[in-house]
Amino acid sequence: MAVVIGQRKGMDTAAIEGPELEHLVRQKLAGAGFTVEPSLIPADGGLGVWHEPGRGVLVRWGAPDEPPAEHRGRHDTLLTAVRLALRTILTDAGFVVEEECERPQLTVVSVRSADGGG
Repeated sequence: MAVVIGQRKGMDTAAIEGPELEHLVRQKLAGAGFTVEPSLIPADGGLGVWHEPGRGVLVRWGAPDEPPAEHRGRHDTLLTAVRLALRTILTDAGFVVEEECERPQLTVVSVRSADGGG
């Protein structure tokens, strides 16, 4: 499912990709108060952010260990809240985001251009 909301005004950013797109995503998420990890694996509530050629910039969150069964519902609710927050921050910033509903992960595929194209 692709989510396309918002755009950057006055900027032709359609050609931004790869490491430059990763840098912009990291910058936006860090500016929103998230801890952006330098590795692929998020740790201690941080986000793993990296560029994967052919896909885009992946943003992953969540604890590496499964919670105890009695906390599973609360854990799932928190993961959903983080997904919504990340998707909102990124799409409001003009990024085109695809969701992977089975994983705690979003993929930023591009930045919308000023003319509304992508």
